[in-house]
Amino acid sequence: MKTTRSPGRQRGVTLIELMISLAIGLVVVGAVLVSFVGSGRAGRYQAALGQMNQDAQVGLNLLAREVQMAGYVSPGQTLGGAPGIFGCDSTRSGTVSPFTDPEAAGATTCMPWTADFVSALEVVYEADLRTTVPSGAPPDPSDCLGAGITATSPNFFITRNRYHVQQSASGRNELHCSSPAATGNTQPLIENVEEMQLWYGVAAAAAPDTVVRYARAGRDASTLGTINAVGAAEWGNVISVRICLLMRSAEPVLIAEDTAATATPTYLDCNSNPIAYPDNFLRRAYFTTAMVRAKMAQYQ
Repeated sequence: MKTTRSPGRQRGVTLIELMISLAIGLVVVGAVLVSFVGSGRAGRYQAALGQMNQDAQVGLNLLAREVQMAGYVSPGQTLGGAPGIFGCDSTRSGTVSPFTDPEAAGATTCMPWTADFVSALEVVYEADLRTTVPSGAPPDPSDCLGAGITATSPNFFITRNRYHVQQSASGRNELHCSSPAATGNTQPLIENVEEMQLWYGVAAAAAPDTVVRYARAGRDASTLGTINAVGAAEWGNVISVRICLLMRSAEPVLIAEDTAATATPTYLDCNSNPIAYPDNFLRRAYFTTAMVRAKMAQYQ
């Protein structure tokens, strides 16, 4: 005879087993959430670093190309005694350019010094339709903003491109370009450039192809003491420029625990000084060195 099990003898899930199952499920869900949040934070970091790397590469390549062009003239032409390269180390002044007049038709001067300063760069060279983007019809050579340049003599054009960091209306620091050809039209080229610092490679008269020292543009010795600076007569001996751009992420990516007092994150600025993060933005300094080709024997 076939036996049947009585319904009264069936065993259900006990309360303890149910609690254990719920605990295991919560652990699994918690691990998945931690992994998801961690991957999201890592993704934000990587996106911010990628943005800074790309912006820095564009900025350094642009400035390096300009430095390489400094002082260029075709055979039989001159820049009228102007140095191919000139720089300022001037006060960090927000929306004001480190140059006294970044759109001056001729030589410009620098703003006064303070202990907190940024660098600015001027490059002068002969512009033509091969070294610049053609502008207008019939086409003329252009400046760093694409504005057409007026010839100083028949078929001879000189561009004065001036690069500096200043704040935009949004409060962000950006790499700007100014020139006499675009009066009243200083424009940002690259966003999120916190600062630019420059060192100039100076050659000796006896060894014009060899850098004997790197120097800053100079400062007011009466207030800040003497430093290794480029003398007024030495700009014609500058054959290279070391460029540093301090980049900032476009958006804040750090969270409160990243900036806790017990583990405040820092970055190294252009002078290799450790600086604590004042906000939740990432920062990183990028460097390159460019040679002034017009000063190199193999390019002459």
